[in-house]
Amino acid sequence: MLSLRGGSPLIYRRISRADLAAVELLDLDPDQVARYLGPLSDILDAVRRGPAHSLIGVELSGELIGFYVLHPDRRDASCWWLGWLALARPHQGFGYGRAILGAVLARLGHIPGCRRIRLLVAADNHSARRLYARQSFEAVGVLASTGELVLECGLEGGQPYEVMTPRTLGRGFACDDSGHLRLRPHAGPHAAWVIGVERGPPA
Repeated sequence: MLSLRGGSPLIYRRISRADLAAVELLDLDPDQVARYLGPLSDILDAVRRGPAHSLIGVELSGELIGFYVLHPDRRDASCWWLGWLALARPHQGFGYGRAILGAVLARLGHIPGCRRIRLLVAADNHSARRLYARQSFEAVGVLASTGELVLECGLEGGQPYEVMTPRTLGRGFACDDSGHLRLRPHAGPHAAWVIGVERGPPA
């Protein structure tokens, strides 16, 4: 937890599939949604379909102010992806994006076998790229279909690799024998205006 504006700490809670609609009440910037995030209904559908997808709500003083999605890369057990990350517009510009990203890295640092975290960001989204650079994310590739940058951050404190099972993934995570689904089935611009979002690993 990190106290920022007003001294209140940010609280992170996994939102169950039965309560996912709560994020539809967030006061998101329409321009950011249209240009980068995409329809919330698509995000919620992807989380419902993804057996290992977890949507984490971000609360401030008991109010839901944002969310992000985490899921493992079905092709590489040592890599996890930061999915859609969104922050309500009244709470942008106060350092919460940086705090949330730090919490994401801390959370993934406790996942057995996780060595790297990846995300996608639009090449012209300079604010998001500066934020990620401050957290040691570096460009490792380009998604040819959209021109989005693939950014990666190593997790030095990752635990030794072990087989990914619901037990070893920890509370809030699950997997099945058929592999993990991507966050979104189609390419498109999904890098947030400031803090960044992405749709999961490209095909």
